[in-house]
Amino acid sequence: MRARVLLAGSEAPGPWETYRAHRLLARVAPAVHLPRLALAAVEMTVHPPVAPHRDLQLGLMAEALAAFAAIDPADPFRPRALAVFREKYRERAELLGIDPEVPFP
Repeated sequence: MRARVLLAGSEAPGPWETYRAHRLLARVAPAVHLPRLALAAVEMTVHPPVAPHRDLQLGLMAEALAAFAAIDPADPFRPRALAVFREKYRERAELLGIDPEVPFP
């Protein structure tokens, strides 16, 4: 409940709070929160305390891929979410020096 209140509050949550809330809520409502979790994980790679730690950045990028791969392929919103995710993932992957291609259609 706190995670939902945090995301719906009048003040925008910080990147860490957003990531944690979507991570928690993805268990309850995966169709809504898995795409947002994937984007939040990529976003977290540029924020403290993760930014100076390459191992944490790579872990978050792997989590982002896993979260997106878990989205139901039959979800009608998946293609649009995939386009947004690919762009954000590619930008960050190139800066980290890892393969920028998202391995699923």
